[in-house]
Amino acid sequence: MHGRSVASVDRVSVLKIDKDSFVNPRWMQDYLHLVLNTCREYGIRVVSVKKILSERRGIHFYIEITPPVEARVANRLQWLLGDDSRRVDFNRARIESGLNEWNKLFEIAGRRPRTIYPSFPTRLL
Repeated sequence: MHGRSVASVDRVSVLKIDKDSFVNPRWMQDYLHLVLNTCREYGIRVVSVKKILSERRGIHFYIEITPPVEARVANRLQWLLGDDSRRVDFNRARIESGLNEWNKLFEIAGRRPRTIYPSFPTRLL
């Protein structure tokens, strides 16, 4: 992409997606299918998916993956999976500057994420 090296930025094993909307809960299975297929296209296996209501408006997803990927690949996957576009742009700048803590989501203290995969039907595998 750019000529700058991001060697100082650690590989990523959790993708973080900020969705600024609430949808019909039945759509969640469709989203999980999209997550699994998109990651599979990149040779990545999804270990788990957790969701939590965001502080302001919507849902945050935490997608544990293996093997870990480079930060730029993680940011690209997050964009493909519907992460907030402004967040993707900010993350790109943080990665290019070598900031290891580039992938932050802000949560309400005390809220715990709920695992939604692999608890959904195995036909998604």
